[in-house]
Amino acid sequence: MLALHSESVTLSQLADIKPGYPFRGAIKSESSGDTHVVQARHISPETGLNVASPHDPLDRVQLTGRREPDFLQPGDILFLARGSRNLAACVQADIPKRTVCTPHFFLLRLKRPALALVDPDFLAWQIINHTEAQIHFARGSQGSALPNVSKSELMTLPITLPSMEKQRLMAKLYQASLSQASVLQQLIDNLHKQVQAVGQDMLQANCSFSKGNKS
Repeated sequence: MLALHSESVTLSQLADIKPGYPFRGAIKSESSGDTHVVQARHISPETGLNVASPHDPLDRVQLTGRREPDFLQPGDILFLARGSRNLAACVQADIPKRTVCTPHFFLLRLKRPALALVDPDFLAWQIINHTEAQIHFARGSQGSALPNVSKSELMTLPITLPSMEKQRLMAKLYQASLSQASVLQQLIDNLHKQVQAVGQDMLQANCSFSKGNKS
């Protein structure tokens, strides 16, 4: 039994870490596909993992590889390992039943002994926000032109776990911040669309006025 409270443990003690589904080549969207795919564009530091966006829905595909897929479950954590900025997000209940992630991600799933001791939203928050985590990842990517966190680096990431009560409080604050950011982003998008529409109407009206004067 792990004595986790207020102690520092490694991520591998808490979760199984697996790579995303090994797609061969470019992902081809198929309307008749029976599986959804989470890609790098579906995760952001502002909104977390967004799988319900009407503007950028998950692609449907037909899996052709031989590997048995690890379908995402609520409570899983996706870690974006490739790129200049590492991100992590907890999979929520609105995930479609048959959904996989690309190899750009590592899939983290809490081990059975950790389920009652670790809040997955808190763990996702700590992985990307704790100073020690950022130092840990930066140390591993030094000298690399394309930063890429390895599985071994992720496994040895130190994690500090306060009481479950404190974890849940932090998780609620984190989810509230993501919700607010999502609402603000929608307002910004709507305002941008309004500006574009008004500007387009203005330019068209001016164009019609100019043509009328020439005649």
